[in-house]
Amino acid sequence: MSGARGEARLTRALEDYLETILVLVQTHGAVRVRDIAEARGVKAGSVSPALGRLAVLGLVDYTQREFIGLTPEGARRARRVADRHRLLLRFLVEVLRVPADEAEPVACAMEHSLTPGSMGRLVRFLEFLDTRPESRAFLAAFHAGLDHPSDP
Repeated sequence: MSGARGEARLTRALEDYLETILVLVQTHGAVRVRDIAEARGVKAGSVSPALGRLAVLGLVDYTQREFIGLTPEGARRARRVADRHRLLLRFLVEVLRVPADEAEPVACAMEHSLTPGSMGRLVRFLEFLDTRPESRAFLAAFHAGLDHPSDP
């Protein structure tokens, strides 16, 4: 199946694998199946089939019992998933004041569901808040309402 720009559509799980590999490459350099399994909290036997699918799509360099790396396209797509996650986490924690431990799984679920258009609007909204001095007062009033909600 293809996306809007002709790229293969990934499942949520495969996007999560790409994001995990990106983080591991950035923090450890070399990545093995067991590193991915540990980071994702899954068995190593479930990692190999996912890596095989990502390799067929040209997103990872993977040979059994070797180190795993992202192809340039895999790195680009992994960064996009990670950026969406980071943005959603920021929105949930900083704007909506969702506790971080609750926001993390919510951001993970949302990153796979928002359309590119919706994500673009969220980016523009956060940029708007960042560039307007009056947004601090707006957010302070909003946060005060969260701290002292009125009756429903």
